[in-house]
Amino acid sequence: MIAGLVPSGFIVEIVTGMRTVAQQNETVVKPPGKCDSLRPYSRESLRDTCNICTNGTGRGTEEKINWYRCSRGEDKVSDFVSYASERPVAFCEMIPSSSSPYSIPKDDSTAFISCIYNSPDEPLDFRGELIDEVIAERNRRKYERIEVLSGVRSPFPNGQARFFERKRFFGDEQLLDSVIMLSGSDEITLLTKDL
Repeated sequence: MIAGLVPSGFIVEIVTGMRTVAQQNETVVKPPGKCDSLRPYSRESLRDTCNICTNGTGRGTEEKINWYRCSRGEDKVSDFVSYASERPVAFCEMIPSSSSPYSIPKDDSTAFISCIYNSPDEPLDFRGELIDEVIAERNRRKYERIEVLSGVRSPFPNGQARFFERKRFFGDEQLLDSVIMLSGSDEITLLTKDL
């Protein structure tokens, strides 16, 4: 599996044995931040999430809005944006695991955090309050558990496993052997929180 924008030449060099990829270094943990407000997705906040995700370029905004409009009609997506000093700083999306594109166990009683992301430009990590809001939403929607994919050492795909373990998620299986990033490779684990 490949994370992010890895050039094709880089991948060819790995496949042909011309390049090896070392393990990803441990990502530096940022101190937790407190947001001013959490808002559910709207057309405006979707633009904010795309700007957070793309480091300000906003690429894919219209596609994201169209995806959300279709998914929302099915009432499958729960999503929130975190703001600090009126700036968007983090966001989280949760769907039923049965709608996940990943090879994970699927069932409608399990929520799946498809994306939780903190702006890399922020010195603080604002994801903690988003997890608390997802748990509250899980209670409203009557899910029995929440799952998330997490890197062992890297921030891909949703942050390091230890962030979720501090929120009492537990991991009992490594899902993928490795994910290739420009900065190295990492293992991906499926973490679960039963409620």
